[in-house]
Amino acid sequence: MSSGGATQEGLAQSLQQTLSPNAQERKQAEKYLEAMEQTAHFVVPLLQLVNSEGTDSNIRFAAALYFKNFVKRKWAQSEEQEDTIAEEDRKAVKAELVALMISTPKRLQLQLGEAVSIIAANDFPQKWPELISTLVSRLSATDYHVNNGILQTAHTVFKGWRSEFRSDALYSKINYVLSEFTEAYMKVFVTTDRLIDEHANNRAALQVLLHSLALLCQIYYDLNCQDLPPFFEDHMGEFMGTFHKYLVYANPQAEGDDDDVAGDVEEVKASICEIIELYAQRYEEDFKQLPQFVETVWSMLTTVGPERKYDGVVSRGMAFLCTVVRNPRQKQLFASREALRLMCERIVLPNTELATVDEELFEDDPVQYVRRDVEGSDAGSRREAAAGLVRGLLDQFAAETTQVMSEYIQKALTQYGGDAQHWRAKDAALFMATAVAVVASTHALGATRVNSLVDVADFFAAHVEQHLRAVDSDGDAPILKADALRYVTTFRSQLPQEVLARALPLVAAHLAHPNPAVATYAAIGVERLLMLKRDGALAFAPTDIQPQVEPMLTHIFGTLQRAPSPQRLAENDYMIKTVMRIVLASRAHILPLAPAALQQLARILAEVSRNPSNPRFSHFLFEAIAALARFSCAADAGALAQFEATLFPIFQNILHDDVAEFMPYVFQILALLLSVHQDAGDTRLPDAYVALLPPLLQPALWAAQSNIPALVRLLQSYMQVGGGQLAAENQLQPFLGVFQRLVASRANDHHAFALLLAISHFVPPTAVAGFLKPVLTLCLSRLQASRTPKLTRNFVHYVASVLCIGPASAEGVGILVSAMDAVQPGLFASLLQNVLLEAIPTVVGRVERKTTVVGFSLLLTHPLFRPGNSYAHLALPLLQQLATMLMDSAVKVSKANIDRPNVDGSAAAASAVAADEDLDSLEIEDTGYQASFARLATLGEIKIDPCPHVSSAAAGLGQALKPIQADLGPIIRELPQEACACITEAIACA
Repeated sequence: MSSGGATQEGLAQSLQQTLSPNAQERKQAEKYLEAMEQTAHFVVPLLQLVNSEGTDSNIRFAAALYFKNFVKRKWAQSEEQEDTIAEEDRKAVKAELVALMISTPKRLQLQLGEAVSIIAANDFPQKWPELISTLVSRLSATDYHVNNGILQTAHTVFKGWRSEFRSDALYSKINYVLSEFTEAYMKVFVTTDRLIDEHANNRAALQVLLHSLALLCQIYYDLNCQDLPPFFEDHMGEFMGTFHKYLVYANPQAEGDDDDVAGDVEEVKASICEIIELYAQRYEEDFKQLPQFVETVWSMLTTVGPERKYDGVVSRGMAFLCTVVRNPRQKQLFASREALRLMCERIVLPNTELATVDEELFEDDPVQYVRRDVEGSDAGSRREAAAGLVRGLLDQFAAETTQVMSEYIQKALTQYGGDAQHWRAKDAALFMATAVAVVASTHALGATRVNSLVDVADFFAAHVEQHLRAVDSDGDAPILKADALRYVTTFRSQLPQEVLARALPLVAAHLAHPNPAVATYAAIGVERLLMLKRDGALAFAPTDIQPQVEPMLTHIFGTLQRAPSPQRLAENDYMIKTVMRIVLASRAHILPLAPAALQQLARILAEVSRNPSNPRFSHFLFEAIAALARFSCAADAGALAQFEATLFPIFQNILHDDVAEFMPYVFQILALLLSVHQDAGDTRLPDAYVALLPPLLQPALWAAQSNIPALVRLLQSYMQVGGGQLAAENQLQPFLGVFQRLVASRANDHHAFALLLAISHFVPPTAVAGFLKPVLTLCLSRLQASRTPKLTRNFVHYVASVLCIGPASAEGVGILVSAMDAVQPGLFASLLQNVLLEAIPTVVGRVERKTTVVGFSLLLTHPLFRPGNSYAHLALPLLQQLATMLMDSAVKVSKANIDRPNVDGSAAAASAVAADEDLDSLEIEDTGYQASFARLATLGEIKIDPCPHVSSAAAGLGQALKPIQADLGPIIRELPQEACACITEAIACA
């Protein structure tokens, strides 16, 4: 392949290789593509490849997918990252995209459409003002294939408004679109309706036209989702008349052939239900057609068939009725007991029955069944919609609805009568009981509010617990066990503690159930119960669960061992997440079981590392290993040797085979294990880590963005354990080389300072003095060339950390001022006045802000700041900024720099602060999890405190300034009254 820029042929060949079954070939192709991304004009031949009709369709699709992902990664411009797309390439992409959306097949359109939405979100309308006029100009009176491409593009651009918060900028954008688009939109809408009538007997034409109408309906929702535009208010009668027409539309020529897949007619009806739900919710006063639509939807829901293709229509229809039911002003429509009974009997009940397709999924793909049930599907199920409608009825008619539904539940329970042949009746009864009982719920807590007319504990004892007492019961109806386990999980926050104490062993025992779905529900139940809190404390303390821990782990590992392939092994992330939770819930009590658990986790790691397939499974696997190492090594430093002996060979294979998905995790766990050596009293780096260091410092590893946070964490551990050794052996230069590479990058400069802070903190002050001048030169060059608030904030904190070195003798102040003067005489005064002062209050994080106040307070003690000396004029503004920080009582925390407990990164310290970290409530999805890099939340992080002897920022300022308060007195009195009082009080309290 060419070593120059990207070519269509080179890209086609590489994309073809990314589809290869040969892992090595795939990796080479991926590396080539990553390299090409850095070259000029990469994106133009990539788009040409998407548009190349003579190219294999799979390669074109791969090109469209790659283009979408490239845009997702690179298009947005921010001060925190370099812009690698040339302006002329951006213009070329925008010029080509609309034409591509019109001409390419639907399969490619969907990928390109996502790219369009990302570009539009960033550029439209300011940097892409011609977009709407281009779309409007290309609309055709006759060519609906072209129109569908345009409408798809428009919907792609507009649909993001549905979830956006209201703002002047958003309304300005919407109004701009309305002014340009609505007249043309209505003309196409009216024409499409007319053509559907004219081609009523033409199946092929109807397929195209009904797809157009479906897109038109989606766009209607987009344009109305934030507010009711005057245009649509003026034409509401015409639009609603047409919507009503298609809500009852029936034409055999328009019917699809597949009963499992929604056709265009069903898509249109579902979209119309969505529109009228929006109008019922937001624009009720203007929506005069509401009663007519209630009647029509009610009638439709009582007559529609059970086929899967109608699921979307039924779900959206019930959501519409639910919205109307919840509205007190529409209460009279449903107020009679007979109306309630009819709604429950004819709409709710038929949709609570388990669909045949779901029953088949339970048997054929149990993990997918559980995933759809637990996480929900995009389309929404009839069952969930029925439950939502019940909750809507309960809002207005709690007693009446509970009574009516209870009758049906009792009838179903009687029909079951303990006979497994009638399991469907019991399944429906349990689902209905949950629907009636749950008033509000969250994923983290389950049901947070329940119907006061329902006793969930009594129902559990009478109708649920029987299915959990023996693992081998319900042999012919395992789905009832799944229902019972789901019930416990759903109501875990509402069931009394004595019921939960009885339930936990029963749930845990079902980890051994031979049905994978049942075992998975048991895993979810255990995981949720172990993180449940009551009055701020865990419902189950480590000692409470110890009798169950060994059998639970045995059952889970047994289930995972039976997987026939690495892909199937990694399929069930719920199981491995439960292992993680068991370790976290056990804390140090896991120690006796740690050797066996480590062997099992290592075996699984070795297996899945051959072909990683499920990022969630991989993440929970490494979290489990990290937690096991963290608590075991903290409880017994002797466990470290076993962890290293077991994991190192697997880690070496991962690094040797360049398993990119796993490398960041490996680096993080190596960082933890290395830190444990500090607790063991080691004063030198172990030989194995010394041998590993040179490869870690090679540029190739740092080229992968996903490696950088983890590698920085690992190098921090190297400094923490062997900083003095590395300085004495003159081995700091490669570390500083890494800093130089990172600080040049907007995306990585915060990692550069995290590494630099560790180097400066863990090596002797003489070593810091030796490298500070070149480091400062690099920082100043970057500040001059490409300053951002993040860079400035981190630089201020680093400067303060150096100032904190040797506080008793102000050694750090001398080191810093000397290094600055060595770069350029008088430079520090200029830098302090023009850069540092203004940025001091922007520093975020509790420890960081304390360090900043203490460091710059120590700076004020330098003779240069005394009256008559060269820095004296800066004493007053510096004091003012420090007072501003002290008076800012809300500790600033940013997403990029979450303040965590002050620990030194060792395993003992990590364990000591475990109670302070909310590991018990840890939700991986909330910790920055993503496929490319995810920080292992169970590890904690090295939080360096350059002034651990100081309890607070105010105390540090007072201690530093008290000896010179006489000199500072006149300056302090010049401060504004509030700042003067703040500084005076801090000094007085020291």
